[in-house]
Formats: sequence, structure tokens, C-alpha cells
Amino acid sequence: MTQKINYFIFLGLIFISFLIGLYFPDIDQSYKIALGHRSIITHSILLPYIFYYFFIKKKILYNRFFVLIIIGIFLGIGLHLSADLFPKSWQGNALIKLPGNIDVGGLSSIWIGSNALVSLYFAGSCLNNLTKQKPIWITYLIFGSVAGFLYSISESYNNDKIFGAFYITFIFTFIVSKLLSKPDTIDDLSGKTIR
Repeated sequence: MTQKINYFIFLGLIFISFLIGLYFPDIDQSYKIALGHRSIITHSILLPYIFYYFFIKKKILYNRFFVLIIIGIFLGIGLHLSADLFPKSWQGNALIKLPGNIDVGGLSSIWIGSNALVSLYFAGSCLNNLTKQKPIWITYLIFGSVAGFLYSISESYNNDKIFGAFYITFIFTFIVSKLLSKPDTIDDLSGKTIR
């Protein structure tokens, strides 16, 4: 069942949690010896998916504010990983590392790309299943697009590719998640619509 969301609470929670998701993957730089830069643990949807699984799927302590926070985290990680898809070269710190700082080589781009795609899909899916408010949807799309543009121009290399890849994936996953989202009405056997 979709819920009415306060616009300003939405903006605040999405903004703060987006920043958390955007900068979370690079927390591995504080643990380079154990994890290595671009750790498979932090450069994935693993940790936000744990939150999604318990707070949304299993509905343990479920509330719409947790959902908004999870949406922002997925959006931030999706943008971060989209940028990581376009390094100066695929070697050294650009490669995904297993614990113990062991790189996965050529599989790095597949790992990063698939996790970016899934992260952005989960962000859109959670939002589409939470609310059907068009102002919220529009704000989400504008916020994501502007954030993607600003983040891409701050990168040292491949700015246009980063923004293009993020923007196309962001819009595509939102549309797909909207098409697959649960309807907010149910038709009963008599043909009447129940809200």
C-alpha cells in the first residue's frame, strides 16, 4: 500500500542518505590493508541490501522514513559506482578487491556495472512502491539528474561518459521499476475498485 509522504521530509532524508551512499564506498580507503581500495564489500549493494532486506522486505521496524533513507543510500551508491565505471585505466586502484587486497582483474567492470544498475533499480523500486505522488517522483528525478551532473563534472576523467551512463541507467531503472511496481488499487471480484 502506497503512503503519503511529506515533501520536505522526503527532501531532507533523501539528501542526507544520498550523501551517505555516495561517499560510503570509499570508506575502504581507511582499511586498505584488509580490504584494499575498491573493496568488493563497500563497492557493491551488499550493505544497503541488508537494510533493504530487514526493513522493507521482512518489515522489521518498517516505516516510511527508513524506506526513504534506504532509497537515498541506493541512489548515492548507484551514482558512485557509475562514476567508478570510467577510471583513467583499468588497473591498480581501479580494480575491485577481495578481502586481503586481492584484485579480481577483468571482472571489475562487470561487478561495478551490475551493482550500479541494481542499486539504481532498487532506489526507483522502493520509491515507486512507497508512494505514487507525482511531485515526489519529479523531485527524485530532478535531484538524481542534478546530483549526477554535479558529481560527474567533479571527476578527473571521462565526465561526459560518467554522466551519460548514470543518467541513462537512472532514468531507465526508474521507468522499469515504475512499470513493475505494485498497483495502488485492487479490483475485487465484483469489478469495483478498492483503494
